[in-house]
Amino acid sequence: MKDKTINTGIISLGCPKNLADMEAVFSEVENAKLVNIEEAEIVFLNTCGFLKAARDEVFENLKKLHDKKVIILGCLASDFPKEEVNKYPQIYAIVSSANYQDIQKIFDKVYAGEKVFAVKKEPKTFGKFLGKSLLSPNAYAYIKIAEGCWNKCSYCMIPYLKGAYRSREMEEIIEEAKSLIALGIKEIILVAQDCGYYGSDLYGKKSLATLLQKLSEISGDFWIRTLYIYPEMIDEELLKTIKSSRKICEYLDIPLQHGDANILKEMRRPNNIKSTLEKIKTIRKIIPEITLRTSLIVGFPGETESAYKNLLEFIKKIKFNNVGVFEYSREPHTTAFYMKNQLSDKIKKERKEKAMILQQKISLANNKKFVGKTLEVLIEKYDPIKKIYTGRSQCHAPEVDGQIIVKSKKPLKINEFARVKITKADTYDLFGTV
Repeated sequence: MKDKTINTGIISLGCPKNLADMEAVFSEVENAKLVNIEEAEIVFLNTCGFLKAARDEVFENLKKLHDKKVIILGCLASDFPKEEVNKYPQIYAIVSSANYQDIQKIFDKVYAGEKVFAVKKEPKTFGKFLGKSLLSPNAYAYIKIAEGCWNKCSYCMIPYLKGAYRSREMEEIIEEAKSLIALGIKEIILVAQDCGYYGSDLYGKKSLATLLQKLSEISGDFWIRTLYIYPEMIDEELLKTIKSSRKICEYLDIPLQHGDANILKEMRRPNNIKSTLEKIKTIRKIIPEITLRTSLIVGFPGETESAYKNLLEFIKKIKFNNVGVFEYSREPHTTAFYMKNQLSDKIKKERKEKAMILQQKISLANNKKFVGKTLEVLIEKYDPIKKIYTGRSQCHAPEVDGQIIVKSKKPLKINEFARVKITKADTYDLFGTV
């Protein structure tokens, strides 16, 4: 059926790692023509199964796709509730990542009206893909460098859903980066559940610093950003590598989860607060201008008022540029699911709001430090009505951080860099002039 073009839609839910998978999968289907959902005959629904809210979103989308042939991909595919399959006749295939290499055959069977259940255990090594199809006209692209996780955090389903940590071959990553840069991509974003572990299984040692160094040697004008590195994986070699190249963003997203030692212990995360604060101090000593982001969880089982106050004090001490605060979600297949002293949704919501208000004050103070400075900005959009451009500096990861609102007397090229002097700051965004 490869000679027949089939109108195909894509809904990719969840994190950038999922999007990277979807772009690889779509590149394997030769006879799929990407169209909007209304026109599509077959729809890839790339799912996230990490949190209940994410799983609910999957079924909300499924209901809207009642007149389509749906192929389920992503995290939830390997744990899709069997009792739900018969409720949704629009589901024609459920495909776990271990079977992505067969996606062309599965796609053709679905088009022919067959139903396919292609779910098997996660492999022990990183699967290979032949290509990548960028699904949106952005200046940036994600490259997944590893799959799975070795951590056994008590709140997290990832090891259950995605299996053990497995790194991708360095040469394959570099070739993908070269092809993206040749297409005009200006920012390569490395993603994994924990990029800091990269290479430990494949090369017998942490190899993220080596990978970053080799990527920075590729010719061209572009940035390299790394997302999600746990603090215990950050060492001087990595920091000095980041500092060594203007192509490597001086930016770290460090999931810290909490600021109370007892809660961290129950989470099965490193719980030496003093050591964490020393690590942050070291990071800032080696890279004084670095931008730091973290994610924190409030309302974990047994989080007392005292523990929550310790978290707020921790936020004040670390003074990160950006913080994402999430309410604890009670997930099956995790040990925290069975813990006593589960907190109410009301308490979790109140604690999240209070923590975010505190962080907003810190973010504003940090942003004000940029006023008067000149930053290299990747221009991404133009608003012809307001006559302003929007873009990002190395301080801003796409989708999760703020942006820079730019004024210019002369036209600027989209997806190109510009030098911008910052004139104003608010809680999340910066404002400047070329």
